[in-house]
Amino acid sequence: MRVFIGVAWSYASGPRHLGHVAGAYLPADIVARYHRLAGDEVLMVSGSDQHGTPITVAAEAAGEDPAAFADRQHVGIEASFARLGISFDHYTRTTSATHHRVVQEVFRDLWDAGLIHEAAAEAAWCPVEGRSLPDRYVEGTCPACGAPGARGDQCDACGVTLDPDELGSPRCGRCGAEATFVPLRQLFLDLDRLGPAVSSYVEATSGRWRRFVAEETRGILAGGPRARAITRDLDWGVGVPLAGWEDRRLYVWFDAVIGYLSASREWAEGRGTPEAWREWWEDPAASHRYFIGKDNLFFHTIFWPAMLIGAGHGWRLPEDVVANHYLTLGGEQMSASRGHGFLLDDALDALGVDPLRHALCAQNPESSDTEFRYEQVTEATRTGLLGAIANPAFRVATLLWRRFGGRADPIAWTEAGRERAEAAQLLEEAGRAIRAVELRRALDLVHRLGRTVNQTLAEVEPWNLPDPEAHRVLTQVLPYLDALGTAAWPIVPGTAGRTRALLGRPEAPRDWSVEEGAPVVTRAPEPPFRPDPDR
Repeated sequence: MRVFIGVAWSYASGPRHLGHVAGAYLPADIVARYHRLAGDEVLMVSGSDQHGTPITVAAEAAGEDPAAFADRQHVGIEASFARLGISFDHYTRTTSATHHRVVQEVFRDLWDAGLIHEAAAEAAWCPVEGRSLPDRYVEGTCPACGAPGARGDQCDACGVTLDPDELGSPRCGRCGAEATFVPLRQLFLDLDRLGPAVSSYVEATSGRWRRFVAEETRGILAGGPRARAITRDLDWGVGVPLAGWEDRRLYVWFDAVIGYLSASREWAEGRGTPEAWREWWEDPAASHRYFIGKDNLFFHTIFWPAMLIGAGHGWRLPEDVVANHYLTLGGEQMSASRGHGFLLDDALDALGVDPLRHALCAQNPESSDTEFRYEQVTEATRTGLLGAIANPAFRVATLLWRRFGGRADPIAWTEAGRERAEAAQLLEEAGRAIRAVELRRALDLVHRLGRTVNQTLAEVEPWNLPDPEAHRVLTQVLPYLDALGTAAWPIVPGTAGRTRALLGRPEAPRDWSVEEGAPVVTRAPEPPFRPDPDR
């Protein structure tokens, strides 16, 4: 099966924090690594969103040109994700020539289908600066929760999507002057006309989504989707491919979601097989999975499906939209724009790759907002990453090496059918949990495999047994260690690979199964967990 995994596009407005990682990037990577081991063909793409007002706001604050600023941030963000081991098949940026071309092609498809119209829209205006204000340059009171610091595109306090004219007491985010509203011509996507088709899609698909994703999406649709402006009065972004619209740019969210398609096409072009993207986008059997934060629901469950339907090519619609809740700090959502949260690179420097991946999996905000605490990482590393993943293989490999030349007892290995069956069952359960993006449950099953070995060693104490009995016991726990090395690989690939190597296995598993042949310890074991060399 082919599995497309689209991961939220990260604003190139500054370094990424742990909320971004826990919400979308790490879950997507764990699932992608699992699907590859399960034999699926995976295409995982994402990129840096270099357009929109978050970039211009941050560039202005830094005193830089938006293009140069966004390029510099893109390099840093891509490097941070690489440090964490996020296994993108292609990571790009919205300023690429391919992206601009594909965005304009999709715009023309919708235009030719009669799904875009021109109308006047009220635009925020700063009377002091004498210019219109893009969404994020407008601040005011959120109409949904009453928070005073909401912006013209979104309220960080409650996550609701907004338009500037919905804010109470709107003001210019730069100078603080009271904002007024003036009519400006814009282009609108006719979401109201596409609403019935989107509703049919949601009813057919949303049973696979997390409950809060489905409920929020149905709630938005119940109010009736309305036409949405897809142009902005900006000079930074993808140009509108129509004569007379040279002073406008396409709305960043219209542009950004098309990135999933443009990145796929760019990936294919880079491989020298420019039509290969179609295998994921046109094959009816291909599965499309998206990983996002909960504040981006509307754009992935309604807006993007509407655009795909309206473009008329029969491209695959999102089958699964995996949205997580927020990782919080001091009870507040981590936010790059507000500078609130632990930065990814700082956390990697302090903790290392696998301790951070392990902790974010253990504290994944899949069912509710979750407070992140560094002290919890220390405990999770000691009891989970070390105690239940790294140490069981080291203990068994050391005993095998010292007493039996690193080899399993061939008779005991042949007779270990019950142990192999139980290990295979736990491995399959861990696979089902990862497929369902229930990462906490998956990690618990990984730990259970390791603790089964630890419990056996504690109860039997093979170091105190005669050689034949000790050899049999050590051999019988080997299937659990094989399953452990595979099950842990998507979550903590470095540690899992080193534990597999202790038993003479290739560091990367070949597939999602318990190995058939008996492992062999080929050298004196060293502790498989060590500080990450990148720290």
